[in-house]
Amino acid sequence: MEHFREIDTEQMEIPTVGTNLFSNRAAVASMQSAANGVEVSIIIQAYNRLEKTQRCVESVLKYTTGINYELIFLDNGSKRDITEFFRSVDHDRKQIIRFTKNLGVSYPSSTLNLNTLGRFICILPCDLIVTSNWLKNLLICMKSDERIGMVNPVCSNTSNLQNVELFYTNYAEMQRKAAQFNRSDPKKWEDRHRLITLGTLYRKEALMAIGWPIGDAGFFHDFADDDITFRIRRMGYRTILAGDTWVCHDHDLRHGEGKDPAEFQKSLDIGGENFREKYFGVDAWEDVNNYYIPYFSRFPAPSSTGCLQLLGVDTRCGTPILDVKNWLHKFGLFEANLSAFTQDPKYWLDLKTICKGSVVCDREEFLADSFPRERFDYIVADRPINRYHEPSKMLRDLFSLCKNGGYLICKLANAYSFKEYLHLLGQTDVYDPDFSLNIPVGRFRLALQEWGEIQCELRIGEGLDQESQALLASLYPVGLPGEQRSAALAQMQCREFLFVVRKRSPQEK
Repeated sequence: MEHFREIDTEQMEIPTVGTNLFSNRAAVASMQSAANGVEVSIIIQAYNRLEKTQRCVESVLKYTTGINYELIFLDNGSKRDITEFFRSVDHDRKQIIRFTKNLGVSYPSSTLNLNTLGRFICILPCDLIVTSNWLKNLLICMKSDERIGMVNPVCSNTSNLQNVELFYTNYAEMQRKAAQFNRSDPKKWEDRHRLITLGTLYRKEALMAIGWPIGDAGFFHDFADDDITFRIRRMGYRTILAGDTWVCHDHDLRHGEGKDPAEFQKSLDIGGENFREKYFGVDAWEDVNNYYIPYFSRFPAPSSTGCLQLLGVDTRCGTPILDVKNWLHKFGLFEANLSAFTQDPKYWLDLKTICKGSVVCDREEFLADSFPRERFDYIVADRPINRYHEPSKMLRDLFSLCKNGGYLICKLANAYSFKEYLHLLGQTDVYDPDFSLNIPVGRFRLALQEWGEIQCELRIGEGLDQESQALLASLYPVGLPGEQRSAALAQMQCREFLFVVRKRSPQEK
């Protein structure tokens, strides 16, 4: 049997060859999108939950203004009321695709043809409620740099430090507060290694580069968004959290709405292992979630201007130096070059995706030989100094690479944590598996002060809940004075100390 198909391309223009990889991709994406005639394809997928779906669609219709967009409705095996509602929606450009059986969350979008979609693609879960200027703001961010591949708004009821609560009592108040919040501000755009994809806007050519369908079939649910972000970033694109745009995630995340806790944990375990297998040992959480965002309120304001040089030393995938770069934006400092040094080769590729400067993989003793001396305005050493074989040399090398007046941000593992105490009490299964030398924090302060002034010192806790804290207190000798006892218990609950040190110039010594 012969099948013949003719595609009319008479009205399409041959893409113009650009000057780089990204402009060439953009030219092909623009050619395809011109035939479609819309700027944004908004894809809304639903499985039952009629009321939430109605709120989602109605908010899109009301708050998406001044933008040429189409609606693509995917009914993933719902009862008939979902399709009937989609048919009732009044919009000039809409498609409705109904699947008779739910075959998983990723299947419906996999049936779409990327070539026929708009210049940008936005995938909305049906439990999102969009707000004033939501898409306008995301497009402003996206169009600011051809190398931005995906932009995600902040929202309620999410994780990964993407959660923002506006605190409202009704729908109208929520929309009023969102309208005040949603004011485009580049200072609030953050480069991220991984994103929880809720209301994400994608650049078409970024999806062409990673391959369509958007999701890897190996991820049935959990860690699919981590995988998408990694793939887009590894294709050379930036992945941005737009902190100037808020939408409502109408989902009770904390109480596991719609999820069995045991099945959810099983899904997380499988997804995490799948991710590690695909990315050759890189862990989407352990190697990415070493955020410094919670500490910046205690950091001194930057004193340098111009294009700043940042160095990350053993920062795993590099989140700490990305965080510093994003933090500098808040002070109007948008030019920063990142470099990195790692001892583990599995991090090299992801560090390259965020660094314009050198990325060196070598042993710790070669750090000082890898970069010019006194080059960096900020150096972040995420691995505690007492976990190096020669802490004194490492400290000396770090300061040798730091400019006079520059900042070293470093950590010290607490050698007197509760784990060591419990181990001494005979609980031999409780211990810190990571090697660290016993350097008292007081002695470490003196070593830092030989090079500069300590601007701030923070304690990073072990995260013990109240019950665990009470149990620890019950194991401590009762004969100590109350103040001394409290201080000892507080130190035992500290996992690491974090220091910010400003390097003195020779004239200041």
